[in-house]
Amino acid sequence: MIRIYINITNQCNTNCPFCCMYSGTEKSTYMSFNKYKEIIDFHKKDFELQLEGGEPLLHEDLYLFLEYARSTKRCKKIILSTNGILLDSHFVRLVDFNKYNKIPITVKLSINYWLHKENPRCFEKALDWHLATEFIEGFNIKLNVRLRNQDQLIRDEINNNNLGAISNIYYLQSYGKLSGNKDYEKPVIVQNIDDWFLYSTDGTCFNKDLIARSEHEGRLL
Repeated sequence: MIRIYINITNQCNTNCPFCCMYSGTEKSTYMSFNKYKEIIDFHKKDFELQLEGGEPLLHEDLYLFLEYARSTKRCKKIILSTNGILLDSHFVRLVDFNKYNKIPITVKLSINYWLHKENPRCFEKALDWHLATEFIEGFNIKLNVRLRNQDQLIRDEINNNNLGAISNIYYLQSYGKLSGNKDYEKPVIVQNIDDWFLYSTDGTCFNKDLIARSEHEGRLL
């Protein structure tokens, strides 16, 4: 089994000052369906698909991408990395896609001090989404938490909302907008799959080099 990580847009609806992909509201690159199809068709093995950004829920062809992955019969899992700001408007459709196609979906909600500042209800909403889908087979809400050294408030919110069991907690990493920051370590991905590949918004493959992909994204408009 392989996992394919694809940035489908570098545009975001927020401007986190530490973004590892240099994404933001001023960015404007969106992956075309044809480029996405080339990437999926290139990999002949069964795969897990992780769609990233930027904010992937901004991409108007998101569900076209999901349908094509499903149609190959090789897609065994879909992971969607999102800041959750737009998730309410997509939630039912994602659940329906999971239930109808029997493909497991994990929604990875980004949590950090910046997003909490912009949306103080982010933990409350995460709990709502988790409880709403707790008994739906193959649909999971996970929190992808990135901390600064001083972010005890974020830990407290996770505990107060009983979200610890679905939270993966890490510290910020020194790449992207934090490149060269000596307060944090360089990125490391720990995988439980056989192989994995990283793709930037313009379709360039960086194999397993997170930093090279990040710096490339920083040069895209």
